[in-house]
Amino acid sequence: MSKTKAVAYIRVSTEKDAQLHSYDFQENYWRGAFENDPNTELVGIYADKGISGHSIQKRPQFLIMMQDAREHKFDKIYVKSVSRFARNTTQLLEAVRELRDIGIEVIFEKENIHTFEPTSEVFLTIAATIAENDLEVDAERMRWSVRHRYENGWINIGTGLYGLQMTKDNELEIVPEEAAMVRFIFDSYVAGLGSKRIADALNEAGVKTREGRNWTDRHIVSMLRNEKYKGDAMMGKSVSRLGVSHDNMDGKYGPRYYMENTHEAIVGKETWTRAQQIMDERGKNYRREPVTHTFSGLIKCGCCGKNFAHKVNNCTYKWRTDIWVCGAQLKNGVAACDNSRIKDTVLKAKFVEAYNEFVKKRPEGDSVVAMQEVLADLRQQERELAELHMSRLIADDAYTAERDGIKSQIEAINEKITERRSKRVPESEHVPITEFDPDKAKRFLTKVIVTKFTVTFVFYNGAKISRHYDNGQPGNKVGWNKKKEEA
Repeated sequence: MSKTKAVAYIRVSTEKDAQLHSYDFQENYWRGAFENDPNTELVGIYADKGISGHSIQKRPQFLIMMQDAREHKFDKIYVKSVSRFARNTTQLLEAVRELRDIGIEVIFEKENIHTFEPTSEVFLTIAATIAENDLEVDAERMRWSVRHRYENGWINIGTGLYGLQMTKDNELEIVPEEAAMVRFIFDSYVAGLGSKRIADALNEAGVKTREGRNWTDRHIVSMLRNEKYKGDAMMGKSVSRLGVSHDNMDGKYGPRYYMENTHEAIVGKETWTRAQQIMDERGKNYRREPVTHTFSGLIKCGCCGKNFAHKVNNCTYKWRTDIWVCGAQLKNGVAACDNSRIKDTVLKAKFVEAYNEFVKKRPEGDSVVAMQEVLADLRQQERELAELHMSRLIADDAYTAERDGIKSQIEAINEKITERRSKRVPESEHVPITEFDPDKAKRFLTKVIVTKFTVTFVFYNGAKISRHYDNGQPGNKVGWNKKKEEA
């Protein structure tokens, strides 16, 4: 008779010594529990250290255990108590139900709950509700402790605040080389430079953030708004609720505490205040103009029929690239549509070529004149059909069907003629151009069709002119990310 394969799950919520001792105790306990069991073999232990019990998704070992369960690597899971397994009632029940459905039983030792028993879910719900309530009580105790420390001047900035660091005595101290960059940022902003220009200057000088990344305008704005650089501190800007961090700048989740002169300042209060005034003034005066593109709504995908959409690559860098992409591909990838993309600069250059050919040759295509000729032929067919019907040479049903078909064609062509005449461009405007003219594109074009590396411009009179294109060599030139050597 083969043994039942069992595993144990252990979780401790912090990495404090007392909790780690608890972990060691649990591990030794489970290893010893099955040493002399003739029917059960312990095949593994899954352990999450220093992790909250509220969210299952944030526990890597728990997730591994669930995946191993789906692969039937064991038969039972042993755990000391419901609170060690999960404190979120919904997640607990979902996990237990899934395990039960795939034939794996969970045994909660403290509560003596076996999930294969019919009444187990009732008792689990009660136990989990109690555990969840205990978690909130513990969290409230923690929040009270933090509030108490705030009220008594306790400061905690973590590890990510550029220019400052915490000492072992819980005091803020300046990092000299970083503080010099902080002063440069504030002085430059007050002198009139924008946040993006400041970020570019730091990047060109080879200065990195504390995380070793390039600077962005968001980094700069965040620093300019931080009161700690003038020697003050506001605590309670964000709070944690059941493992989820919340922005508390509006005080929605609890009080904030502003403390003046808590540490040595990097910039003077006057400089800091002036930076805030400038930022507020720029915010009031700034009005984002709607961005419009000449070809918006004109480009159709020749492969799937969807509209092309405008997209920007590397929008925050000087090697920004504007491209046009099939909407289906942009949304769902090349599996939805594998049509080629086209750079905006390439599209404009090809329009110049096509436009100049158009005004030079004036191809008619299905122009008004051509359509009028087709219209005349259709009306002649209509008259001949009527004569056949009057001579009883065609049956009524056949006559009606033929006549209706001709009338539909006539109506469609008349609509096209009306449309073309309304869009007719005066002869005086048919002049060659040497560079892209957005007004010409809007007045002369009715549609642009892109197929794989071919772009077709449809002009107001129906003429179609195609151009093959490529977007240049893929990738960046060698040395694109290297700092230019000074001459």
